[in-house]
Amino acid sequence: MRYLGSGELRLLGRLVINPSLRQADLAKDLGVSRSAVNQIWSNLYQGNDLRIRGNLDLGKIGFTMIFGWALSGEGSDVLMKFSRWLRSSRLVTTVLPSKMSSTFDSLVYFEAVLPTDNQSNWFHSQIDRFRKKPYSLAIYTSDCSKISHHMNLGLFDGDSWIFPDSFRLEASIGAASGYVDILPIVDTVEQSTPTAAISDDLLAAAVLADDYYATATDLAKYYSKLGLKPDSGRTLRRRVVKVRKSMISPYVDINNIGLDQRLLVCIRDDSTAESAFSHVLHAQAGTFPKARVVSGPNLTLLELEVPSSVEWISLTQVLSSLAGNASEICTFIANKTEKGTRLESVVSYLTSRIPSG
Repeated sequence: MRYLGSGELRLLGRLVINPSLRQADLAKDLGVSRSAVNQIWSNLYQGNDLRIRGNLDLGKIGFTMIFGWALSGEGSDVLMKFSRWLRSSRLVTTVLPSKMSSTFDSLVYFEAVLPTDNQSNWFHSQIDRFRKKPYSLAIYTSDCSKISHHMNLGLFDGDSWIFPDSFRLEASIGAASGYVDILPIVDTVEQSTPTAAISDDLLAAAVLADDYYATATDLAKYYSKLGLKPDSGRTLRRRVVKVRKSMISPYVDINNIGLDQRLLVCIRDDSTAESAFSHVLHAQAGTFPKARVVSGPNLTLLELEVPSSVEWISLTQVLSSLAGNASEICTFIANKTEKGTRLESVVSYLTSRIPSG
């Protein structure tokens, strides 16, 4: 962990509230010089991997994200084979095996970004293959409807985190559950029904998802990387502005701040629609230091980065109580250093499959 000074904490706090702020705007808000902001930003960039990422509406560029998990009570080789297959697919962006779980099962969580063509049908058929004999894996999947990112720096003094105890956590989220119909959902991007992809927007979206502040020059470099001839700088600038305005929302991504434990809370219910508890989590995930919520019909993922001191079994018990008897919850510890791939990787793969000429 790297200690954050008061200046770094103030700047980061402003960014979390409004990730779209440029350095000049931050300097004005904080009452300091532009060069001071630039120096602090550079320190956070180099020491804490500070990035402003883009939370994308994948449907607007012709994709569906599916997510889910597979589990095996025996820790058999079947789950390992499934994990290897997931890692071999260029459409899969996340594969997270469990190190330890609240149900003592072995699990693997995954996410995939699928185009609206026969590759999607093929991918689902392969999932079904692992559900059948001789594998017979329990695999739960759902199309993603909403994705949200949250960070609560009010719990952080630059050196240590104050994590809510079980009572306060249950009281806070439990109180919100009573107002589920009127709870505002912030920092959330709803996923549209996939439309035919516009390839030019697709490339811009891939670049902006990795870096919300990406420029037309960055986009031109991506074209060249894919072996494509870039359009004019003016055209690329218009494309970047269009995608940033209509398809993507910024969020802060930062590491090395004492959130050393990665917990995945997998929630399943029998409903064919998104559960009320899913809505509550999207609205209240800011209760935690750093959280990501992914939801769809009958499945919800709450991905948390928390201090190592947090008792994850107690956290599971609190969330199970709040979710109610209609839901099944399993929490597992995942490798903090395990990194997935980004949309750029999927787009690069799909572009390489398009015949030239």
